[in-house]
Parts: sequence; C-alpha cells; structure tokens
Amino acid sequence: MGSSNKDITQIRRLGTCRVNYGGRDMGYTQGGVEVTITTDWVDINVDDFGTVPVDAIDVGTNIEAKVPLVQASLDNYDDGFGMGLRSSLGVASLDRITFGRTTGDSIVKRRLVLDPLNDIDNVILYLAGCISVDPLGFNNEGVRILGLTFRAYIDDGRAEGDRLFRVGGGMS
Repeated sequence: MGSSNKDITQIRRLGTCRVNYGGRDMGYTQGGVEVTITTDWVDINVDDFGTVPVDAIDVGTNIEAKVPLVQASLDNYDDGFGMGLRSSLGVASLDRITFGRTTGDSIVKRRLVLDPLNDIDNVILYLAGCISVDPLGFNNEGVRILGLTFRAYIDDGRAEGDRLFRVGGGMS
C-alpha cells in the first residue's frame, strides 16, 4: 500500500490559531499549527506489466493536526488527555486529573476548529480525538506549551463526501 502526503499548510498557511474543541475555547497556539493529510492507495498490478501499476485505488484519507497550545490550563490537559478523571476538593488550586482507568474505551471525539488569525479560512475536523501529547514540561522562552496531536475520524451522521473535515466555509 502506498501513500500520498499533502501538507495542508501548503494550501493555506495556518500560523497562529485560536482553537475550539468540543465547543470549548482552548486559547491560542504558538509557532503555528501543522495539518497533514495522508491518502492511502492500493496499487493495481497486471501480470503483463510486472510491478508497474496500471492504476491505484484510494482506500482512505487521514488528517492530523499538531496543535501547540500556549495556554496549558487544567481544562486543556483534561481535553487533551481525554481519559482522565477530573476531581475537585472544592478549592480551585486543588483541582486535579487522575489517571489509571481500565483500558478498552473508545477515544473521545469532538469537533475541532482551527481558526487562523492571519487568514479567513479555518480548518474544521468534524470528529477529532487527541492521539498524542508532547512531553510535559516543554518550555519555550518561559511559556509552557501543551503540544497536542489530533486525528480526524469519520462522522457518519454527515453527508457523503463531507464526513471528515473541511477548509473554509465559516465556523458552522
């Protein structure tokens, strides 16, 4: 199986974005957002032509967004990890997220909106889940960055051809 990578930042420079995940404002990014689209292909070979394909069939498109959030809040950690248990002892400074649940749950998926400050075209992943978090404690010039990588998942409640993501077209 082959693949074709196209970095959406070549189509539209995203730069600094305002990020909304599941209807909650996560704040701004620093250093720009990287969005990569990968299409997987299966080559169709015919005996008469050996290993030279005569065609290729699209077997799926994936999109991932690397989002370096400049606001490393407990809410953003909670959304990023998506698998913790949020608890509070009634005092804001004692709010926490604990981990260690039983495995086997499905990834938490929500709508991800990347709204570039320097452009009119946003990128919306209809259902996205956080698949990785950069090492905690990463610091850039005294600012803690929470680096999250989101992957889009099919939203089968949407119309055919519009189930994964879109570029532009407003925020709705």
